[in-house]
Amino acid sequence: MVSIDQLKVLIAVAESRSLSQAAERVHKTQPALTAAIKQLESQLNLPLFNREQYRMQLNAQGQVIYQKAKQVIAEHRHLLDTATCFAKGEESAISLAIEASFEIEQILPALEQVQQAFASTQIVLSQEYLSGPLEQLQEDKVDLAISPLPDQLMRNNQLEYKVIGQGYLLNVATEKLIQKFDSLTSVRQLVDTYQVVVKDSGMLTRGIKVGVQDAQRYWYVNNFATKLSLIQSGMGWGRLPEYFVREALAKEQLKELKLRDYDCRIEMHYCLIKIANKPLGPVASALWQAL
Repeated sequence: MVSIDQLKVLIAVAESRSLSQAAERVHKTQPALTAAIKQLESQLNLPLFNREQYRMQLNAQGQVIYQKAKQVIAEHRHLLDTATCFAKGEESAISLAIEASFEIEQILPALEQVQQAFASTQIVLSQEYLSGPLEQLQEDKVDLAISPLPDQLMRNNQLEYKVIGQGYLLNVATEKLIQKFDSLTSVRQLVDTYQVVVKDSGMLTRGIKVGVQDAQRYWYVNNFATKLSLIQSGMGWGRLPEYFVREALAKEQLKELKLRDYDCRIEMHYCLIKIANKPLGPVASALWQAL
């Protein structure tokens, strides 16, 4: 069986100007180096070097084996580095549930910083809707969550949080839909026009129609992309994150609704949340600090 040491010898000979330099690089005598190369060629049943010249040079087959050897050595080094990180207590993976109305670009620098510092740990992001992130956190399915936090939960001693960003939810519709009304000023005028509503990915609002008036016709969808498509097609109206409709508003593909009896622009404050008194691992702690 070919060993890691043999592959290191092959790489050293291929990349050095002489056998003596290669021997010094791998801390072997020159005769031991020559013997190691011959043994490798014997095991592979394949000549790797052209020996007709003064300096040993890889032949065509040897070039391919050399490139493969470099890949194996890199993977071997990565394996050892990963094992070292895990031995120090670093998590193999950490998870972060993010409420979908949050603009993730706000935290990309922090995610990159942590990923570079802990390259062996996988960071798993999941996008959830409404109560989904909090439910994931409370059920111990994720390490951290980013979500708006209702006032009653802010006073919950079981949660620890810090505000990390803000954004807006806007009620929007197409000009074509708005022009169906002589003057659209009240949400009651829209009761027979379909409101497009994103379904909660959690269970905390089960049975509650969030932001829907009595007798309102509505569509349920499970993501913002579908919701935007339906609204842009003129099939309904609804509330979407400002970042999600920024381009459509600029191009006048959508209009922001302004109604006297309905919150059409809602300011959102997003919190980074964890379970209080529950210790985080080193990587999750670093992400908490970075965010």
